[in-house]
Amino acid sequence: MQFHALVEEWPGESMAYFRELPGCFSSASTTEGALQAAPEAIESYFRWLKENGIALFEEVNPVSVTLTERLSNVNENAGPLFAADRAAPDDQEIDNALNVAATARAQIIELVASVPPELHDRIPPSGGWSLTQHLRHIMENETWYISRLLEQPEEEPPTTLTDADSISMKLFENAMDYELILRELTPEQRSRVLTHDGEEWTAAKVLRRMVGHLREHAGWMEELVEQLSVKK
Repeated sequence: MQFHALVEEWPGESMAYFRELPGCFSSASTTEGALQAAPEAIESYFRWLKENGIALFEEVNPVSVTLTERLSNVNENAGPLFAADRAAPDDQEIDNALNVAATARAQIIELVASVPPELHDRIPPSGGWSLTQHLRHIMENETWYISRLLEQPEEEPPTTLTDADSISMKLFENAMDYELILRELTPEQRSRVLTHDGEEWTAAKVLRRMVGHLREHAGWMEELVEQLSVKK
């Protein structure tokens, strides 16, 4: 089956996304590397879907990838808007994306719950973020992504939550509200382009970036939990 790659080029990294595969991406230092890694990333993604009872396609083999769009970021803080991002997502596409997001989010919360509380704030030996820091970042960024769909987004105050359990609960509660917002978008809202801080956004781009962000952090947090399990 053929999948269409949308490649974001950043300094030192290229990321390939696939609109038909919410939350699936490959990355490498170059576009060529990201495309080369894409079939394996897609196959891994479909194994993850199968393990979690999510069915997007009946048959995926053999996997082939076509470069559809390739855009460089206009500045270090703004990702590009692909032509593919301008098409309004239908109900099924939104449902697929939210299903993947909910599964990844639940896995993240379960990962944190599997670790003793005294390890939630521990920085891994290799450096980076603690589990609590990952959770807080995910929670704040989901709010930020949804705000990109508003004409006049209000700046959210920094969270006062400090412990992982409270942040996990807030992450779950927010997700319920955000799902309703996304499902209730009108046809006009699903297709409009909004510009915030020099970056263009559409509903499709929000879904692409938000779900990919969740699965990216889920992978990092799974590796972190393995490190903490060895070190505890």
